[in-house]
Formats: sequence, C-alpha cells, structure tokens
Amino acid sequence: MSEEILKALMQLFAIVSKQDGLVSELQRARVETFLKQQISPNQVSEYLAFFDKESGYDEQKKLTDLDEKPRLTSVNDSVKTLGICRKINKTLEQKQKIVVFVRILEMIWADKNISPLAMELIETVASVFKIEDEEYLDLQKFVFEDKEHFEKSQHILRVDGVKAKQVGRKQVVKEDNKHIYYENFVGEVLFLKVNSVELYFLKSNSKNLYLNGLPISEGSVNIFPSGSTLKMPTGKPLYYSEISSRFLKDQLDVNISFNAKEVKYVFPNGRIGLHNINISEETGKLVGIMGASGAGKSTLLNVLNGIDAPTSGRVLINGIDIHKEKDKIEGVIGYVPQDDLLIDELTVYENLFYSGKLCLSNLTDEQLHERIINLLKSLDLLMTKDLKVGNPLEKTISGGQRKRLNIGLELLREPSVMFVDEPTSGLSSRDSDNIMDLLKELTLKGKIIFVVIHQPSSDIYKMFDKMFILDVGGYTVYYGNPVEALLYFKKKSNQVDQDSGECVSCGNVNPELVFNIIDAKLVDDYGRHLDQRKVTPIQWNQYFENEIKYDIVEDATDQPPNSLFIPTKIKQWWTFVQRDILSKLKNMQYVLINTLEAPALAFVLATIVKNATDSVNYNFFKNDNVPAYIFMSIVVAMFMGLTISAEEIIKDRRILKREQFLNLSKLSYLFSKFAILFSISAFQTLLYVLVGNSILDIQGMTFEYWLVLFSTACFANILGLNISASFNSAATIYILIPLILIPQMILSGAMFSFDKINKIFGGENRVPMIAESMVSRWAFEAL
Repeated sequence: MSEEILKALMQLFAIVSKQDGLVSELQRARVETFLKQQISPNQVSEYLAFFDKESGYDEQKKLTDLDEKPRLTSVNDSVKTLGICRKINKTLEQKQKIVVFVRILEMIWADKNISPLAMELIETVASVFKIEDEEYLDLQKFVFEDKEHFEKSQHILRVDGVKAKQVGRKQVVKEDNKHIYYENFVGEVLFLKVNSVELYFLKSNSKNLYLNGLPISEGSVNIFPSGSTLKMPTGKPLYYSEISSRFLKDQLDVNISFNAKEVKYVFPNGRIGLHNINISEETGKLVGIMGASGAGKSTLLNVLNGIDAPTSGRVLINGIDIHKEKDKIEGVIGYVPQDDLLIDELTVYENLFYSGKLCLSNLTDEQLHERIINLLKSLDLLMTKDLKVGNPLEKTISGGQRKRLNIGLELLREPSVMFVDEPTSGLSSRDSDNIMDLLKELTLKGKIIFVVIHQPSSDIYKMFDKMFILDVGGYTVYYGNPVEALLYFKKKSNQVDQDSGECVSCGNVNPELVFNIIDAKLVDDYGRHLDQRKVTPIQWNQYFENEIKYDIVEDATDQPPNSLFIPTKIKQWWTFVQRDILSKLKNMQYVLINTLEAPALAFVLATIVKNATDSVNYNFFKNDNVPAYIFMSIVVAMFMGLTISAEEIIKDRRILKREQFLNLSKLSYLFSKFAILFSISAFQTLLYVLVGNSILDIQGMTFEYWLVLFSTACFANILGLNISASFNSAATIYILIPLILIPQMILSGAMFSFDKINKIFGGENRVPMIAESMVSRWAFEAL
C-alpha cells in the first residue's frame, strides 16, 4: 500500500471518528490496530500522529469544556469523504476496500453510539466503493451485532455449543449449513462471507480463541484468510476449509464425491508402487499430494485419474468405478500433466479455440470465442492471446503463462474433478501464487482438485484443504489438514515446540520440516549420518493407520455433470485437419524446406543424368540414364514420404495424452493425418515431376510419372506413421530410415538383376518372394 493511499485512509478514518464529537480512545485503538496489520511497527507512530492531527485528537485533549470540541459541517465532511474515497477507489482492490469499510464500521461502533451524520458518511463510502446493497447490509449488521439479522442472512455462519433451538414447545436440532455445533463450547463465533470477493470475517464473544496462533479479542472483527486455523478453548480447531465448504454447499446444484478404497498398484516388474491407498473427498476441496522422490506421487495421480488401472481396490466418483464404467463419467475428469501440452506453432487463442472445437460442439464459433475471451481474462492471458506459444528454446510467452494456458485447456470445459501434476515446478514465486490462486478459485465453484506439489511456500501450503503425504514405496503417512501435519510429525518426533504448527509472529509454516522428520537418519557415535532411517516407511504407515482419523464421504447419488459435447467424427476430422495445417503453415522452415526440396532434388538429379554423347543436341531416345533417373525418383519419393510423416505422431503424443480424456475418435485423427500428408506428397511429387521431366524432355507422361511417384510417397507416409506410433524417440526413427530404404533400393530390380542375387533369396527365371513385397520394385516396373 502506497504512502499516499495510507494517508488518505487516515484522513477517512479521521473524518468518520469525529462525527460523534470527540475521538474516543477505542476509535484511536482501532486505527492503531489497522496500521499494525498494514505496515512495520516502527512506522505506526508516524501514521498514528497523522491521524491524530487530522482528527483533532491532539487538540481535544487540551479542551476542558465538551461544548468547545471542534466539529466539521456535514457538507464539508461529505465532500471531503467523497474525494478521498475516489482516490482510494483507483488504487485498492475490491477486497482491500471491503476490509477498509469494515474497519470504518468498527470505528463508528466502538462506542456503541451512532449518529445520523455518521451513517450518512458510511453510506457515501459504501456507494463510492461499489459495495452491493446486500453485502453492505450484511457487513453493517455483522459489525453492529444485529442478532435478528444473523438468523435471516444466508451469508452468516454460527459456531456455538447449542445443539438444539427452541421452536414452540419443541427442541429442534440444528442441521442447516449455517450452524456448527461445538460440544462444550461457551459463547459463539460468527463467520460472514462476502461473496463478491470470496472473503471471510469472524467475530466472537468467547475467550481464549487463537487465530493462526495469535489471540483474538472479544467483539473484534478479524479477517479469516485462506488456510487459517481457529483454535478453540476445547476440542479440535476449526479450519478454513470446513467453514468455506459450509457456505459452498448451498451454492451447488450437483454434489460430487470422490472415494479411493484400498487402492494397490503393482508395476509390471513386480514392484509395489502403492499400498492400500484410501482417499475420501467431496465437492469444493483442494487436495495436495506430497512425498519424497520415488514415493509414488505421479503413480497415485495416474491411478486416481483413470490412466492406470489399480491392481486391486476401486476409485469411485459418485459411486461410479472410473476404471470399469468409463462411459458413465465421460467429461467428468480433467488432467493437467507436468509437461506442456500445447501446440507450439499456434497462438494462445488458437490453442484454446481448437481445443474447444473438439469438446464443445454445442457452442457456435461466436459463443466459443466469447467463452475463450472470458477465460483468458480470468487467466490474465488476454494480452498474450495473439502471441505464438513457442517452445522452451524459442520462448514467446513465460513459463507461468504456459502453465496457466495448460490449465486453461481443461478449464474451457470445466470438468468436475481435476488432477494437476506439479503446476508450480520451475516457476517464480509470483507465478506459483497466481496458479494456485486460480486452482483455489475453481474449488469455490464446486470442483475437486488434486495437485501434486513439490516444496510449496508457506502461503501455497496453507491454501490446501487437505494434504495427502506419501513415503517411499507408496505408503500413506498422513492425510488431513495441512497445518495439523506439522503438529502431528512434531509430536511423533518428540520435538520441543510440538504444539505450534506455525510461527506465532508471522503465521508462516515450514512444509519442509515434515520431510526432514520423516526422512531423519540415525547418527553414529561421531555424529555422522547413517543410511538407516529413524522411522521406516512401514512404521510411519502404522502410526497413520492407528492414530489419524478422517471423515469418510458417502457416495453422492447425483449423476456427475458431463461437460463434454463431442462433435461428429467428420467434424472432428475437419478440426484436426484445420489445426494441423495451421500449425504447419506457421512453421516457415517446414514450409520452405518441403516446398523447395522436391524441385531442388529433381533439378540436381535430372541435370546430372542428362547427357548428349551422340550429338550436340540432347535426345531423350539416346539417354541411357533414364532408368537410373526413374529408380532414383522412386527413392526420392519414398524418402520425402518418410521424412514428412516419421515424426507426426511422436510430436502429437503429448496432445493425444490429454485428449484421451475427451474420448475422441482415433480414426478421425488418423485420417486427418492421411489427408494432410497425402496432400503434401501430391504437391511435392507434382513439383518433382514437372521439373525433372521438363529437363529430361520426357513428354506426354506427366500424369503417369506423378501417379506412380505419388502412390509410392503415400506408401511411405503410412509406413512413417506406423514407425512414429511404434517408437518414442525421433532419433530412433531417423536411424531406422536407412534400414527401410536400403532393402527397397537393393530389391527393386534396378540395381541388381534378380537372377544374379544370392540364391537364398531368389533364383533364375523367378522374382524372389521378398522382392514381391517391395513397393520400389512395383513402382520401378510400372515406370
């Protein structure tokens, strides 16, 4: 917050505080508390002195007669308030303005006496700050303690020790989402949710409450930020996730449950990857998965999202087994792997557009465009929408933007359950925060999101509603609230400060401490670490099984919403074709090489084999090199056909991994490749024939030469696609190309006569069987 804005706030507080005459000590204390939350302690006195001057607090201490107290006219106050609020309005975010407004209300309510003039100023501030009427009323009544309003409002949640309420002569148990019964709790805690900015406030009339390790005073309004913990005088703490989920339930039409039951996974080599995993989650949860390297985090994610089937156990979404009944959960699951799944040659907008065309056939192009623009705004990518995505060696957009775009590909169709693999890996702290903020916002819309996270910061760690921790070998060692994880492991290792999960002064937590405890090594008599751990993974797992209890979510009965609207196979084919052509046209090196390659080879080959031995003028009839030209033309056609197709499926493999969740037609994808590659081969062989035949003066045979060479190239295209689908390395494929071409050359019948080759392969007066399968032989004989 800038100095100018902070001074403006002090002026605003000063105007409000003196509307009832004198500035009270309570009002001044509110200002001091606000300053301590915003700036360092050594600066508080400076701004507090500024407030004293603006409010006349210094002057009023000199007065003896209360009638002498200075007072502004209501007109001056209103005009000045309006100007200050407009200045603040241009700088502060809406969330900050809501907090400022609450502090103003607290200041007015400090003496429990509100003048009409003060209320007018409040209404002026609320109007300029663009606070909606309903939220204005909720904030006002929350601070002013209007108990009648508490019962009516849908945005206030009560925590108390009252299990039943009196209705007539009956005691009725409270079971609504706006009440939490807390056994043996004296007093009450109220939570207010401000929907427009997703902000929570709490107020309590109970003693001995601690918010994130710091004591809170009775009657004060406190912000309840994401990841917060409210420690009660007795019993377990209240967590942010528990409070937010209560408000969330009323906003959702469909409930989603996710249950993994006794999941075990064994690798093909017999090694066990996961041991009896149990996870139970409901709508609106952000679940972190942590563990040391080799603990099985990615394996667990792949089993939970349906990529790999468990060896035993079941994974259920609303009671539906995702591995055995995939058709019933179509469109429910989304997956964002660690690697980028973007088409490098396309722009940010084009990546989203063609992804949308393949999964949202219910939208027109105009509707899809509108949805993409809104998504880009929420992802903060609107300014980059026309930039080419690029690749790590040719960066156009930043790493954080690439990650957000990857997530955006899934958000476009809004799946109910999302799995995200290390979204913050390799990013700056700012980009990491932005991405996690985005994922947290999604849970507020009712999504369940599982995130594999590695070395999170304190703020990111506290964003999670639950943390699932794996130890080496796929053993579960913790499942529950993230902050409580530190307390649990500190107690198990008998550390001194085992009752403190976060720093008392700053509220930060140290997630790395968990793994330091889990992986702690024994030491010898000389203080050197041994290879043996103090507690083995099996022992940690036994502790977990015996001591950690978590709620089991019942399987929801609702049908999970299908966010997929898959187009017909013809439309899929056309979208694949458009996307592939556009990406190829935007790669100028690819376009130039594939355009110039054929005529250049034809020119070189035809020029070399053209001779004029019998006369000064060239005569095609006397050119003995034409058979060699025909043979080399076939080799060139095969070579070009192989090179343009050999990488086609390998480079799309990442995209195909994401699109398998869309259940798209493989035939549509394959035939789109045929259409594009055959078109390129048709163009290349035509250029080749036009240049080569014109130089060699081969007349009246253009179509015949083109047809044979084009057919040969098409065969090479299909062969290249098969190779591309069979191997996972482009280097391997290019090593294979000579192994494919050389037998075609040797057994074509052009280089060696069949009756003179090794008798093992052939003999006199017959074509060897192996040569019958050579395309080069049939093409050569045809020409």
